[in-house]
Parts: sequence; structure tokens; C-alpha cells
Amino acid sequence: MANAVGVDWAGNGWVAASIEAESTAVEFFPTILNLWRRHRDADLVLIDIPIGLRESGKRACDLAVKDALGGQRHGSVFLTPTREAIYAPNIEAAKARQDPAEFSVQNQVWAIVPRIRELDGFLHEFAAQIGTDQILEAHPELCFAGFNGGTPIEASKSTEAGRDARLAVLKSVDPHLVEAYEAGVDRLTEPSYAPMIGASKTDDIVDALVLAATAAHGADQLTRLSAKAERDPVLDRPIEIVYFQAE
Repeated sequence: MANAVGVDWAGNGWVAASIEAESTAVEFFPTILNLWRRHRDADLVLIDIPIGLRESGKRACDLAVKDALGGQRHGSVFLTPTREAIYAPNIEAAKARQDPAEFSVQNQVWAIVPRIRELDGFLHEFAAQIGTDQILEAHPELCFAGFNGGTPIEASKSTEAGRDARLAVLKSVDPHLVEAYEAGVDRLTEPSYAPMIGASKTDDIVDALVLAATAAHGADQLTRLSAKAERDPVLDRPIEIVYFQAE
């Protein structure tokens, strides 16, 4: 199995699940740079934050994931603002910079703009050290659908039913993933007076694990949602979202 890492933002830091040989672990990192220092030798890192920004218009891969998920889950996909909007000083300025104007900036997206900037800056600064296809963008809900016969999980991940459904999918992939989830919850949410992540953020551990399970198949085995002409001119890389479609 590949040295694979899945990464998700968890409120005050990054949760990373790593799979190497028979070992699966969940860790916490305050910054992407800290994470990279730990996992720079990973074969593949999948992260649930936009990679690649357009100069104008909506990213084709965002629209493709919305279409693939459909139903109730399509609302879990936020449309990524344009590069000028991402680097605006506040949301009102971002909306004014957005092109076209009717493509507005969602409040939920603005909440993660600092993370988009962090990853964008990291990828630009360390481009020479990052291997081709070593760090890619993925969406947890699409990854769960890929492992679930192409069917998205309808229940929200923030509910008990949604958590149990997602853990059942992880267990079907590899029971060690569920064990890693339980260990990660204990390690990162305790003690309750000084947790690394809040108890309400344990669903981000689940998301990191499904990204790691996807990454374990290797970049060559992943399906890529993208448009041929869609490329970030600053990072000089395609704009795409990947997942694994189990047979």
C-alpha cells in the first residue's frame, strides 16, 4: 500500500491521516508547512481545500462534483472564488472583485479563505520540492461515494447516522481505518479542557481517513474531474478534483 496522506481542516489546525504498509495514524498539524515537514516523502497527499484558482468564472471541477453528488450532498460543495477575490481584504471587496459579478462569494467559502491562501502560497513557494501529482485536491463526500458503489451518503456527516454510515464505508475498505478513527478521537479531543480539536470536529478525522484511503490507491488509479483547458496560470498546474471509483 502506498505511503498515503489525507488532510482536512479541523477548525484550528489540520488533521492528517496517514497510511503506510500496515500502519494507519491520525495526527494534528497547526500549518501546512508543519505537515509537509512530516510527510514530504509521501507518495500522495490528498487535501480537502481548493488547489488551483481561476482568473474568472467558476471552476469546472466544482460544478462536476456538485453534479456527481446530486441530491442533498451537492450542497457540501462550495464554489471556489477567483484568485483576485481570494486575496481580497474582506468579503465585500471579494464580492466586488469576483468575475462575473453574479458569481458571488459564499459566506461558508470566505470562512476557509485563509486556508486557501495558506495552501496556495505553500504550493507556490515549494513548487520545486513537490513532485508531480504529489499533492492533489479531493472532496471527502465524493471519495465516500466512490467507495460506496458510486452512491453518495445522504445523511449529513455531522449527525450520528451520517457518522455511522461513513465509518461503515471505511470499515468495508479496511477495518484499521475505524481503529485509527477511534484512536484519533481519543488523542485529539482529550483532555476535554485542552483538546487539539473540539469534539464537534471529529467528522474531520473521518474525512481525513477517507482521503488517505483514496490516496492509498495511487495517483495513477484516480479519476480526475477537470476541464482540459482549466489551468491555474500562477501555479502552472491543472485545476482538478480526484477520487477513486471502486468496482
